Amino acid sequence: MRRSLTLLLLMAVGACDRAVDPVAPGPDYSAPVFSATMSEVSQDPTPSQAAVAQAVPGFGGYFLDESGAPTVYLTDTSRRPEAEQALAGFLASRGFAAADLRVRQGSYDYLQLEAWYNTAWPKALAVSGAVFSDLDEANNRLRFGAASTSAVLAVQSALALLGIPSAAMKVDQVAPIYQLATLRDRIRPAHGGLQLNFIVENTSPVSYLCTLGFNAVKDGVNSFVTNSHCTNVQGGSEIPTTYYQATRNTPDNIIGFEVDDPHYWISPDCPIPGFMCRYSDAARAEYAEGQEFAIGRVARPVLSNNPAHPDMLTIDAANPTFRIVEEQAYSVVGESANKVGRTTGWTSGLVTETCINSIVLGAAKPIIQLCQTRVQAGVDSGDSGSPVFRVRPDGNVVLQGILWGGSVSGTPSFVFSPMFGVERELGLLDTTDPISEPTKPGNGKGGGKKS
Repeated sequence: MRRSLTLLLLMAVGACDRAVDPVAPGPDYSAPVFSATMSEVSQDPTPSQAAVAQAVPGFGGYFLDESGAPTVYLTDTSRRPEAEQALAGFLASRGFAAADLRVRQGSYDYLQLEAWYNTAWPKALAVSGAVFSDLDEANNRLRFGAASTSAVLAVQSALALLGIPSAAMKVDQVAPIYQLATLRDRIRPAHGGLQLNFIVENTSPVSYLCTLGFNAVKDGVNSFVTNSHCTNVQGGSEIPTTYYQATRNTPDNIIGFEVDDPHYWISPDCPIPGFMCRYSDAARAEYAEGQEFAIGRVARPVLSNNPAHPDMLTIDAANPTFRIVEEQAYSVVGESANKVGRTTGWTSGLVTETCINSIVLGAAKPIIQLCQTRVQAGVDSGDSGSPVFRVRPDGNVVLQGILWGGSVSGTPSFVFSPMFGVERELGLLDTTDPISEPTKPGNGKGGGKKS
């Protein structure tokens, strides 16, 4: 999970076909060095794989297996008590007891896999037709994908020169992933999952559709978050985007204005020549004066995972929203993830890969989205910006991140930026609902104020 890198062949669709803003080398967003103590790791409801590896010698990865059971790889299974201690916060947060933890015999220590991975992924990315690479904690090995039989063979040949055990690596032929640029009605107070409409200023009269991700308060400013590629320029807010909800057929539908969309940058953690990177495909907009919004709320359709049903975009009148009560920095392979988007509504599935780095093609300057998460669930164009969340047993939800891409061919899947990446770049955000009431109309400081 920690430093896995995925190359996802991404082609622009809808709102996603605009050039990346070329910039000079940016700030050093290199990955943090983990030095958490066992006590700190054990209290974390979703500790990073690297943090657990430092606390438990011989740790090879943790995840939820096919039956939903918490599972850990250990090269020395006698270290189970240490694994139970390190994962105590994770187990408790998901309703498991220490005895529920399943132990699998690991072949490789996670830190050893990470060292091999850091050598292997640049070689894999250099191969034409490569699709992704991942430090696969659910299988205790390195995994790579390529788009054709010939590309699979080429990746295998490149990796064979590195001296890494062949049993520690797997190369699969896989489908590419695409960027994705009723829930479509005008709704106030505004909240996550609703349709956004915008026009690329000064370039085209064509308007674009995305999804409002989630509401947030940043330094007292009432805001919402959507994708960076759902702006005038992906990366940079020099030409601020004006957003409408649901359509721009009247000025009364103006909902907000882009205020923060960090530039893509170059650093040692972005080592492929000519590429720029970020940890999230996220931008923040300030609510227009007088606009109502509901902090910590996501639209709740009547149905989920039913794309052919005529009511797939109909909001449940009796229970119209999900309530966000906490955030989750990272996801875990095997846990559930949901999204609500303006095109395919409410879909859900299991996390299949974590902390994959995605290469975005089709822009003037190629970009890499670092440490993203993939979910096996339905998605389509216009779902870009969808809030991604996990439903707790009490019916409230945990905000996991913001969707930006997916694959609609073969087995559908979507890719999202986790909250650790979003807040790493946009800063700490107040996203949860402290009460059950929606916010009041705006006070002249950009929108509704928290009540």
